[in-house]
Amino acid sequence: MEKYIVSKKHKTTNYLGASVVTASVLLSSPVILNADTTMSNPTVLPINVVETKEKEQNYTNSYKVNKSSSSKITQDLIDTPQTISVVTEKVLKEQQATTLQEALRNTPGITLNLGENGSTNDKNNIMMRGFDTQSSIYKDGVRDSSNSVKDMYNTEAVEITKGAVGADNGRGVSSGYINQVTKSPKNKDAAEISLGYSTGENGRVTADLNKKLNETTGLRINLLKHKGDVAGRDVLEIDRTGIAASLGFGIGTNTRTTINYERFKQDDIPDAGVPTIGLNSVPYFALEAAGISPKKADREDFYGSKSDFEKATSDTFGLLFEHDFSDSTTISNITKYSKTKQRMITRGLASADVTDVNNPNSWTVNRFSNQKWEENEIIVNKTNLSSSFETGSISHSLSTGLEFIKEKKTSKSYKNVGAMSAANLYNPNPSDSLTGRDLSFTPKNLKVEVETAGVYLFDSISLTDKFMFIGGGRLDKYKLKESGIESYTEVRRGPTLYRPVDIEDSGTLKSWKLGFVYKPLENGSIYISHATSQLQPGGKLSPLSTSDTSLDNPNKDPEESTTTEIGTKWNFLDNRLSLTAAIYKTLAKNQITEEDDGTYTQEGEKEVKGIEIGIVGQVTDKFSISAGFAKDKTKSKAKGRSDDGAALRFTPDWSATLWSTYNFTPAFTVGLGATYMGEQKVSSSKSGQDTPVNGRMTVIEDFLVFDAMASYKIDKHSSLQLNVYNIADEEYVANTNKDGFRYTPGAARSALLTYSYKF
Repeated sequence: MEKYIVSKKHKTTNYLGASVVTASVLLSSPVILNADTTMSNPTVLPINVVETKEKEQNYTNSYKVNKSSSSKITQDLIDTPQTISVVTEKVLKEQQATTLQEALRNTPGITLNLGENGSTNDKNNIMMRGFDTQSSIYKDGVRDSSNSVKDMYNTEAVEITKGAVGADNGRGVSSGYINQVTKSPKNKDAAEISLGYSTGENGRVTADLNKKLNETTGLRINLLKHKGDVAGRDVLEIDRTGIAASLGFGIGTNTRTTINYERFKQDDIPDAGVPTIGLNSVPYFALEAAGISPKKADREDFYGSKSDFEKATSDTFGLLFEHDFSDSTTISNITKYSKTKQRMITRGLASADVTDVNNPNSWTVNRFSNQKWEENEIIVNKTNLSSSFETGSISHSLSTGLEFIKEKKTSKSYKNVGAMSAANLYNPNPSDSLTGRDLSFTPKNLKVEVETAGVYLFDSISLTDKFMFIGGGRLDKYKLKESGIESYTEVRRGPTLYRPVDIEDSGTLKSWKLGFVYKPLENGSIYISHATSQLQPGGKLSPLSTSDTSLDNPNKDPEESTTTEIGTKWNFLDNRLSLTAAIYKTLAKNQITEEDDGTYTQEGEKEVKGIEIGIVGQVTDKFSISAGFAKDKTKSKAKGRSDDGAALRFTPDWSATLWSTYNFTPAFTVGLGATYMGEQKVSSSKSGQDTPVNGRMTVIEDFLVFDAMASYKIDKHSSLQLNVYNIADEEYVANTNKDGFRYTPGAARSALLTYSYKF
């Protein structure tokens, strides 16, 4: 009988770093060197170059991949009882996706918002399956806690793993996590340079250069320069520079080492947003009473100051060591250090002042200042052992390891970023003067540090030809310290005061997951799984709080999440096309509730129930597709709180994505894409969702946007590609803040022409 479940003997990790000490110890081990214990007869093993095709993912030439890059996911994706989507480099290039946010348009159920405090403009406020995912973004399996732009110039794939994943990564949110897989060196000569220019008057140049230094050594360098305006918007500018270099030793051998460094710099004029007046879901009661329907603010207008800025610089160092003890056992170790500096000054907007209802030329909107000064540092050392073996008739694929993490976030504040007068609603002036500007620092100097030590173990057990059991768990010990000088106010909008702070918290997090897989046929699986995660107070590197209503109060229990999922996965057409479907329920427990006596407890819950369907791969040799559909139903249960009974905000009831291409000839390809996002609630409160509030957006209305692409290979070296975005020039709300006073317009119709040269 043919076995449907096959234990994979070797799995190559895609991390970027490793510990020199660990590498030295391993290389001196008798197990690895097979050396005699005496010095008189040492055994020197020749370099063994092995076939690596099965170890490498086909991110460049395919929509579909068979494995996750994570060493903790020991089976092929078809046999993994969890929803995992992979956006490959091929899709990223066809769409000319330049940021993580653009890449995430290829999976349903993900939205963006403008920040929890109503005024921030962070780039990674990502909502997935109803929950904030900002603190669960990774790069090569290592947490990336910075909030600067995450460019795709050095990315081979973006992996989206959905549901509770505490067993995988330790502390985590309820929704899952996002992982960028970066480019690694190869032992071959290859180079590609791309030059793009768009109707938004911005240019982008990238270079991907790989040099084979010898049979087992390769150097890869990726370069980026992206500068110009933003399509359909005034004043906004982007200016981004990147260099990523990686040097690989022992490529294709049993012992491999990779050293890398990346520097990324950003210098943008950020978006202040556009007033929401005139949108269908924004009431102005005085105007309604007067029978006046206000026109929309021009989506091209800029309501900030020309002197606003968003600057960020990140430096990342990595060292990776891998060794194959045998075809079935591999050890790897990664050491990674990253530091990101972010400085931002921008504007927030209040509701419009329409006092003289009959004179729209007199209407104004107040602009208030928003700032950020942060530095994020992280150092990680992780050792993983993967092994496949048998105990009697039962096959195992085991992954176990240790992880040590130290994170630090430092926050400061400028004294005065400059006040601006109210803007004319329909004719804002970005050159209006700033008063009181003083960019020296206040006494605030706050540090939040988290140290974590984690141990994990996973095992995929093939019980019979058709039945598999997958289980694992993780234990984390953490210590959190907040120190320095913090700012506070005694009354809302009162004067800012300062005080020293020195708070420590520590504890243990326990997470686990279990799954059962049945394979009725070799090309398909049916599964059920249950997973948990926990997030301690301050786990998002946010300051600790003394408030009884805050989950960042160290006296509170960690948030606990569970995800139960039932699904099926099938490969068709000789493994070229994958079809997946799943129903799921995620429950986030230990939410704040208020009892009848006025005390606060943690009896609340947030619930998400949904279904997700995906299809990815080649339908024919000429036709490829990547599509997804999701429906979510959400609810908050919080006795005595304003959000009791409310839907979770920024979560569409329906969402769908599509990207497809057709090769008319070997040289000529066309593509078509679509993104549909259903209605989203803006307010977190039940009353705010049921009863309109003057000047505030009640819901983000649904929208449908189409994109297109055409590419032509001029010869074996050169190609041209034309991308057209938002073909119908649909006007829609891309995102808003929690107050609903301002929004970011969806990108206007634009075109991008890219010339690529390979040599």
